[in-house]
Amino acid sequence: MNDFHHVPKVWLDFMDRDHEAASEITNRLMAEVDQASPDKNKITAGLEQLLAHCQEHFASEEHEMQNHNFPPYPIHKTEHERVLVEMESALMSWRETNDIPQLKHYLFDVLSTWFVQHTATMDLATASFIVNSGGQSHD
Repeated sequence: MNDFHHVPKVWLDFMDRDHEAASEITNRLMAEVDQASPDKNKITAGLEQLLAHCQEHFASEEHEMQNHNFPPYPIHKTEHERVLVEMESALMSWRETNDIPQLKHYLFDVLSTWFVQHTATMDLATASFIVNSGGQSHD
């Protein structure tokens, strides 16, 4: 998958909005990395923006999981932590090497695959639990 346009909905407003924002940031990054002459400053800024967005989004999800006593909270939180470490590592590596092929592999293969799978599994289960516990869903 070369973009995030097909990220599954989880039918919980804040999660779907955050996933859409992450998709937009990542799609811009992927498009920039795919340019014949990519702008390294735009790439760095995009990676920083994506990391900050994911830190905030994961914290919001984790807060809601705790508020609704989501039983697999520790597993979901651990997965968030693992991905943030991976994201920070990709950013540090990019800053040190400006290695476009390495970054493309991370964005197009590793991150995009994880994002879609995580949304369709852990996030969907989490959203369903929260909605069934009184959280706000949408159509």
